Amino acid sequence: MISKLFLTTIVSLLSAAAPAAAEIKFIRPGESPAEQVAEPEMGALDLDTVYRGLDILDHVRARTSRAAIVAGLVRNFAKDDVDGRPGITDADRELAARVEIAQARARAAQPWAENDLDSDGIVTRAELMVVGRTRYDEKARRQGLGNSIELTDEQREALVMDYVSAFLARDFDGDDAVTYDEAVASVDAERILTRLRTEGGALDPIWDADGNGTITEAEVRLAAGRLLELIDVNDDNVVDTEEARVARQAFFKARARAGDPSREGRIRCTLPEVPRSAEAVVIQGDSGTAVTNLAFSEPNDEVVRMAEVMVPEGATDMYLIASMRSPTVMRLTGPGVGRVKAVIGVADTVALDGGAADLANTPCHRGFLGIRVVEPGGVAAEFGRALGRDDLRAVVAKRLGQVDLGTLKNGSDGLLDHDALPVMMGDGQFIVDRFLSFDPGGYQMLDPGDIQSTMPVRARDLPPLEIGLIVLASEGKIDFVAPPPGFLSRNVPEGIKRVVPENERTDGVVWQDTPGGGSHARFPLTVVVRRAIELPAGLTTERGVRLIVPDGVPKPRGAKYWSIE
Repeated sequence: MISKLFLTTIVSLLSAAAPAAAEIKFIRPGESPAEQVAEPEMGALDLDTVYRGLDILDHVRARTSRAAIVAGLVRNFAKDDVDGRPGITDADRELAARVEIAQARARAAQPWAENDLDSDGIVTRAELMVVGRTRYDEKARRQGLGNSIELTDEQREALVMDYVSAFLARDFDGDDAVTYDEAVASVDAERILTRLRTEGGALDPIWDADGNGTITEAEVRLAAGRLLELIDVNDDNVVDTEEARVARQAFFKARARAGDPSREGRIRCTLPEVPRSAEAVVIQGDSGTAVTNLAFSEPNDEVVRMAEVMVPEGATDMYLIASMRSPTVMRLTGPGVGRVKAVIGVADTVALDGGAADLANTPCHRGFLGIRVVEPGGVAAEFGRALGRDDLRAVVAKRLGQVDLGTLKNGSDGLLDHDALPVMMGDGQFIVDRFLSFDPGGYQMLDPGDIQSTMPVRARDLPPLEIGLIVLASEGKIDFVAPPPGFLSRNVPEGIKRVVPENERTDGVVWQDTPGGGSHARFPLTVVVRRAIELPAGLTTERGVRLIVPDGVPKPRGAKYWSIE
């Protein structure tokens, strides 16, 4: 009895401790040990096929049939095919990113909405004080102070101020209030969009076996079937853990033989070949300094900006790698413009104006390719590793205006050539000056037919940003109420608390850091809406624009998150 109990206990302990995926195979008397699984021959596989094979092995759990593995891949395909049209494309990934961004913003905005007591779209210090006073008990328990009834007045006030201070950490412009834009600023929409573009959702983009930009279900089934023929070496239509282990090792060896430039940390795109004899230069920035009238066929309809790139004379060919955070047109100029054989966009979309270079846009993973590298020389070194060379040069700036590839200098303050800003008088010139304070490169009217682009491009019916407001004013659809000159701007030295008069003129003040330290305040531009309009593209409260919509006038389209007076 004791021995049976002891044996039962041991068996139970061993069962609990054993990994769920482990397989224990008993050999009966007289049987020979099973032959070891032979390593499949994968020496001729390219890198993309290798990574599809590794992705398949991630679906193997203990003994898994081929049909179950393929079914799992097809389920992932169905999850990512979200636009209602057969096949997974960048459009599906961008829609999925918009869903994820919206959900993240909803979570970030929930505490903000709970404090917006008058539902005006702005959480003020006064509202936070009221809400904070309703949460004595919760704050007291967290700090181990006991029941709120036992607190002193000083302790209660301290708890309220803790609540207010914690929430006002989201007040980025220093106006003692939190808007919706500030509440959701922690949501990195760009990072989410880039991740889904480059890494996919449930199904890895590596399953685009023919490289045409669209993943079809038939493509997934066919590629998976061919790989399973290699992995299932005993051809019993089941992949067991030993076959999976041996196949994984074989894929790793095939990856090493193929010379993966990402050092086993797969680059989610392929950079075009750059001849060793050619000069390679990286141009990296957030955006150009000039605004254009163009729009790319992208779901978020971002403002397209421009930078000028001056190419010096030289004897060698040149390849440009453009790593931009927002859609950018690059105008190639200078005596050596013919040297540029190709421009390769590796982050957001890049288009060309001028020159005869080839153009490619490939959605590389920005994190790997140095989009966030800040140390001197780091960008050139990171891209150099991806290309397998150590002689890259780079021009890195937040805003790219007039880029000189000879000196690797960037001029970000002047107007670009062929500026098309309207000449205004009085308050109209104030609007132009205000536009230039954000976009010093000016405004470019471009013909879409002259633009070399990898995606459809069109001219906007209404110019973006403040230029669009000028057009709407000329049509009698809006009126400007410009603040008096004394309230246009204010410089605050470094180390001095930013304080402005609290009145209706200062609602919506925009703060910007100055190069020499300190801050610069731009006071709001008030727009009175007279007729139904659609807001110009790119116009947000961050540009310091305040809307007044009289009773009976429809709320402007595109002003979903604006605070309307």
